[in-house]
Amino acid sequence: MDRSKKINFILPFPTKRPNGGPKIMYTYATLLAEKGYNVQIYHSLNTSYTKYKKPYFIRAILHKLRKTSRPKWFQLHPNIKSFNIKRVSDDYISDADFIISTWWATALEVDKLSDGKGKKINLIQDYENWKGHEDLLLKSYTLANTTNIVIASYLYDIVNPRSAKKTYTIFNAIDNSIFYVKNDIEKRKPSILMLYSNEKRKGTSYGIDALLKIKKAYPSVVISMFGTPKKPIDFPENFNYYQQPENLEDVYNSHAIYLTPSIHEGFGLPACEALSCGCALIATNIEGHKDYLINNETGLAIEPEDVDDIVKKIELFLKDDTFRIKIAQKGHDYFSTNFSWKKSIEQLENIFNEI
Repeated sequence: MDRSKKINFILPFPTKRPNGGPKIMYTYATLLAEKGYNVQIYHSLNTSYTKYKKPYFIRAILHKLRKTSRPKWFQLHPNIKSFNIKRVSDDYISDADFIISTWWATALEVDKLSDGKGKKINLIQDYENWKGHEDLLLKSYTLANTTNIVIASYLYDIVNPRSAKKTYTIFNAIDNSIFYVKNDIEKRKPSILMLYSNEKRKGTSYGIDALLKIKKAYPSVVISMFGTPKKPIDFPENFNYYQQPENLEDVYNSHAIYLTPSIHEGFGLPACEALSCGCALIATNIEGHKDYLINNETGLAIEPEDVDDIVKKIELFLKDDTFRIKIAQKGHDYFSTNFSWKKSIEQLENIFNEI
């Protein structure tokens, strides 16, 4: 592969806070830049089918003042050029060899660009139907001049029958130079960690209800949450809360169990980070977890929206430390063996060669 080639990344918006979808795009961009590719990132300030509270000119000024074109929460490679643009069109995007978009509305916009902007790739990170327009979502999988890449097995089953071209699967991975076991799995005290989110699909309310029951039955168990929102007013007094922790890997490493009660996930990056850091995983039995969650092997599966099942599975770990250690070690080893950025970036380069 000629690594002097130019690659455009197209995102539907600049993001001021850590977010899984953009994080994956930024990671690919950085890894490709490290290999010598000429990489540009474009964030659209006017994405189709999106409602905005403020007019464009005000948003453009605010984004310029806040310098959101280059995320403060992710360290992009210094050679990457990153921009905020008015919209996805030929007027604002330079020519390239490949152009990689994410989010269905952005893929539809990229489809209208001239061929000179690059061979078109749609990186599909979720079944993005929670804001409606499901007909357009499905249409984005059928574009004649676009190669679809999915990040999970269940997405392949949805996308491949509709793709005009060959569909590829590249699993997400975790930076194991950051997320790795620092504290011995065997020596961790009874403790539980969970992501706090205001998105209903993350199932936070079910997790909190279960954890309140656990805290009442096992007062000495340390319960913590982390997230991007400010600590809620009604947050349980005897729970710890970490808002956008800079040392998230240390937070994972200081806990024995990681709980993810999500109702829907594209892939579930925090669960993967927790596995990499040696937490015993308890996760909902949903499609977005199935590529790394093997019940009673790499973690314990729970039914979505089932508080009693969450409590039951947590108690299995709390009552049997040997079992918790065994599952945590197996989960860590399985993820570390089967998911790596080295493997993922090699797969992407092979796709560049094929299309």
